[in-house]
Amino acid sequence: MVLGEVVGKVWADRILTPLQGRRLVLIRVRPDGPDLVAVDPLNVGVGTTVLVVTDEAAAAVAGEPTVDAAVIALVADAGTAEAADTAPITA
Repeated sequence: MVLGEVVGKVWADRILTPLQGRRLVLIRVRPDGPDLVAVDPLNVGVGTTVLVVTDEAAAAVAGEPTVDAAVIALVADAGTAEAADTAPITA
């Protein structure tokens, strides 16, 4: 799984029949990973932080063996362990 941000939508001029009607989004992998195109069954918006599965897990989510990346979750908070260590404790 990878954590990334949706940076845009992808439109295909031609697409395989099993992928017709599927929404595709461009994901910028955090922190400095390569961009990737993922099937988006959740209809996420640009700027949203998402969790993406790849390879066999993506094919299983999409129900299509040609899919190699799929959005599986919207991430509300991707804080770091350092931020958690310095956060004030309230009772």
